[in-house]
Amino acid sequence: MVAAFAITARESLEAALLVGILLAYLRRTENRALCRQVWLGSGAAVLLSAFLAGAIVVLMGELGGATQETLEGLVMLLATGVLTYVLVWMRHQGRYMDRSLHSKLTTAAAAGSLGSIAALSFLAVMREGLETALYLSAMTARTASADVWAGAGVGFVVAIATGFAIYRGSHFLNLKTFFHVTSILLVIFGTGLVGQATHTFQGVGIFPGTISLWDTSSIIPDTGTIGGILRSLVGYTAAPSLLQVILSATYVAVLLAILLDVGRRETVALYGEPFRPIGASYRHRLYSLLRWPRLTTHLPAMMAVFLVGLVAIALLNVTVGPFNNEGALQLGPFESLEAENNLFNWAMWVVWLPLLSIGTVLLGRFWCGNLCPLRLVTNAARGLADRVLGKGSTTSPYLRIGWLLPATFILITFLVKWWPVQSVARYGAILFIVIFLSAAVVSFFFRQGTWCRYICPIGGWLARIARLSPLSLRADSSVCATCASTPCLKGTAASGRCPVLLNPSKLESNRNCLKCWQCVVNCPEEKASLRLGWRFPGTELLKPYAPDIWESLFVASLIGMYIATGHRSERLASLPWPLVFFGLIALATAAYLVFAGAIAVVTQLPFKRVVATFGYIFLPLEFSMAIIAFGDDALEFFNIIQPAASLLLGLGFVWSAVIAVAIVRNACRDQIRQLASALPVGVALLAILFLWLSWYASGTVVDLT
Repeated sequence: MVAAFAITARESLEAALLVGILLAYLRRTENRALCRQVWLGSGAAVLLSAFLAGAIVVLMGELGGATQETLEGLVMLLATGVLTYVLVWMRHQGRYMDRSLHSKLTTAAAAGSLGSIAALSFLAVMREGLETALYLSAMTARTASADVWAGAGVGFVVAIATGFAIYRGSHFLNLKTFFHVTSILLVIFGTGLVGQATHTFQGVGIFPGTISLWDTSSIIPDTGTIGGILRSLVGYTAAPSLLQVILSATYVAVLLAILLDVGRRETVALYGEPFRPIGASYRHRLYSLLRWPRLTTHLPAMMAVFLVGLVAIALLNVTVGPFNNEGALQLGPFESLEAENNLFNWAMWVVWLPLLSIGTVLLGRFWCGNLCPLRLVTNAARGLADRVLGKGSTTSPYLRIGWLLPATFILITFLVKWWPVQSVARYGAILFIVIFLSAAVVSFFFRQGTWCRYICPIGGWLARIARLSPLSLRADSSVCATCASTPCLKGTAASGRCPVLLNPSKLESNRNCLKCWQCVVNCPEEKASLRLGWRFPGTELLKPYAPDIWESLFVASLIGMYIATGHRSERLASLPWPLVFFGLIALATAAYLVFAGAIAVVTQLPFKRVVATFGYIFLPLEFSMAIIAFGDDALEFFNIIQPAASLLLGLGFVWSAVIAVAIVRNACRDQIRQLASALPVGVALLAILFLWLSWYASGTVVDLT
């Protein structure tokens, strides 16, 4: 009843204000005779809206079983869509509402047509009436009809009385506060409708069933008085399914992204993207540490010693504490049924790999620039080559092609999952030795940075994840424009130039930046242009900044690769591994190209531009799949596969949806094209989510509507 009252009061008051604007304008322009037409048009709109609401409710009541519940779910989603449109429209156009009405009314009055005035008032009120009809019809699916209509009636009377009082000159109601409060309530109601529609679709089998996240039926049951009130207000469910929570959270996140213009507002324009630098100068304690030249040599040296020790333990089957090379990997109550009990397996696959992935999301490629011992190997090989062969040759164009870095990552994944690299410690150690030798050979024949930027399979994995990081290194363009010496680009005696030959003053992406701090060391203290800073996670994907067609295709292809490595399908498991692996990669790539073609058609954007930008929509969700597929050893070891997968898939889906809003709005300004492109984007994201939830969080959902 409360929800029906609030919605009807808001929509009816909007209609009453529209009618008041029309009547006041006619009175001021000495056209009182036309006021009757306003009342006729408004009255017709109210009657038709009431008829439509009743018809929808009767139709839903006449149907039965799954058909009725499906229709109820569709009405809920339609009501949510209209509600969302109203909120967005009021946010961006509401301030010009009276001006627009005055213009249309002037045109209608000048035409001298009584029907034009009636039609204008009919259309103005009918929009609010249709919205109210949909909302109330959706509410009757989860609340007693008598309560809904009673609340609606009270809300209608209150709104009409308030509108009349405002029209007569009483200003006891602050309209700005009223619409602000009711907008918040509408968001809450809309979230509840999304949750209830999801629950309904799961109950009839349209959406996959998932596990319940919690059960509060012993505290506030669905069928109780308080539970019933909360159910009608916010779509309360005592035992909400995981999919309910994910889609409800996504609705709120997407709506906020639209209302706040995520992707279009720049916090600090000088840095080229929303970015808040840390510290006012290089006297900040953080920069005192980062500008220490030996920081990025001491840490990798320590890591190299540790890695050499692990490799020796793996090759020689050395016993270290509880890791005695007998039976399955085990540590106290935790165990892995596949990997042998060696310290190398535990340190590399249970600890290092998950921390590497999560650390890159948080800090960017901090591992590459500060901890990775491969940098010592590549620098040593390059130094030896300089003495033997002279200055290294320019990196071959064949090594700089965009697909090489993705290809090395895909190849190494294929080998790791085909052979028992993650279960037999000796094989894992050999893999790392091969990688180190390859890095040394490449660095010996080509100039500095070739391995890290163009070939390294670990770097190929981290480069994309780094785009999601909230921590970034950027230059103040206004300061760099006045710098003639460009020490960050050329290097100094204290520190050489960027190891991957970037131009730090024009850095737009975290993808290739190793966070080695050499540019920060080289930047003069009085300029302090290059600074670390915080930003919204995934900010550089919102337009996106520095898009790369190969990388965008890579993101799409990896969805197929992660399905191949992380699936729980008996049918796929029965097929030959090379066929499953490369077949799903090819299928995912082809599906993305079809998806991009559909987007290009509805938005009338160049196909190549769509391919190069829309792939980034899937990056957060792809990262979640990667953690599940690659972190399987760690998740199994700690016995948290289902909760971790549920959390990762939920966060990844919501994050991808927000990025989708920004990319779509930046790609096409026309709202019709935005809505048209939202359909294939939403279907693609939901298809991926449904597939993975069916493997890792499936459950039975009983519809209680």
